[in-house]
Amino acid sequence: MQDAEAMRRAISIVKKHGMARGSRPLVVLSACAGVTNALIRIGELALLGKIDQAHNAISDLDERHFGLLHDLHLTLRSEQEASLSLRFLWRELRTLVRGVELLGELTPKMKDKLLSAGERASTVIFSHAIREKLSNTGVAVYLFDAREFFLTDSQFTSARPQVNDITKQMKLIGKRLSSGAIGITQGFIGATKRGETTTIGRGGSDFSATIMGVALAAKEIQIWTDVAGIFTCDPRIVKNAYAQPIVAFEDASTMAYFGAKVLHPETIGPAVEAGIPVRVLSSKEPDKKGTTIVTKTNLLKGVTGIAIKRNVILAKASAIGMVPQADTLPIIFDSLRQKNIIPLATSVSFDDILLTLESNQNTSELHEDIDRVSHLEFFPNRALITLVGIGLHQEAGIAARLFDALINVNCEMISYGGAMNAISIVVKEEQVESAVKKIHTEFFSTS
Repeated sequence: MQDAEAMRRAISIVKKHGMARGSRPLVVLSACAGVTNALIRIGELALLGKIDQAHNAISDLDERHFGLLHDLHLTLRSEQEASLSLRFLWRELRTLVRGVELLGELTPKMKDKLLSAGERASTVIFSHAIREKLSNTGVAVYLFDAREFFLTDSQFTSARPQVNDITKQMKLIGKRLSSGAIGITQGFIGATKRGETTTIGRGGSDFSATIMGVALAAKEIQIWTDVAGIFTCDPRIVKNAYAQPIVAFEDASTMAYFGAKVLHPETIGPAVEAGIPVRVLSSKEPDKKGTTIVTKTNLLKGVTGIAIKRNVILAKASAIGMVPQADTLPIIFDSLRQKNIIPLATSVSFDDILLTLESNQNTSELHEDIDRVSHLEFFPNRALITLVGIGLHQEAGIAARLFDALINVNCEMISYGGAMNAISIVVKEEQVESAVKKIHTEFFSTS
């Protein structure tokens, strides 16, 4: 949430899309916009010994949150209570950065404790605001600290939620909601069984919400974002892109994996297993229906959308000699495994192997292993475009239409078959927008 207006909008959403239907939601919040980045910077400053700058940055966060609180125009009592809670939080943060400076290190455990401040601050303000707005309705509002029930392992900065433990810990929350209360809690953060604060990775608030929804056996999980659903394409590239009303779980997961920005790639996994519908809605346009992601796909046909992942690397391993060796593939993929590199897409021919890799992976180390069996080349500044839809393996002619649309585009790699609902192509970065517009016109034009 950017400001007080965004927070008031969120309160209105809770009232209209939760309470109005007789349900009592658990509201899972992220940090206010830009706060997590600011906290990362504070940790870096402390590590560099720039303690005054770190404290000044904390003061900036203090002022911003107090300004947000003041702009909500709460009663003096509510404002003072929230302000006191925030004061304790900033004091804890200042103690932490002093520890970073003295130790000369910022361990993953310390970083998680530092980053947790963003979600903890936003939920303090939101809980006081919504409690006051509902004060004449008789509805109780509880602020639940996620660190008391959202249990994870101890892989700090990328901790894995322990779903069975979370389900057990959330039984009391479920009872409170069943009795008519509204719950507020933090996404992104949790704790080990020893009470050590953890985070589950950037963009993890949606993932947190889904796991909490599964633990509570929710009827529906709503993900409120800046975009009103899962679009046929990035509307910044194609102006007439539109939100699909219904999308299969399989397609939503695939689009997220291949670059669609609406959902965290792991967000909908737990909901798939539990059979809980997930709705993707816009907090800026709350009256739009958005997209409902469903498990059953027998009513869905054709293609769902186009996912784009920019700034990827195309790796080409060419056979040494006239006849490829039988051990070439095992050596290449074993090297990828050892370096913890997972290709986004692959294509294998008689004498060439093409791999699409994330640009932030340490690809240079692959030469040591792979050069023994293949000539390895890297081509940066590429983009991966993926057409997604269950119709790809149900309907004839879709692939033909795709390549007809791309008749003047040079496709450097084609990958299909690994995921039966996706066909991927690699193009040069400068061709991506032209290619995407052509594909969208072919499959999604309403004219």
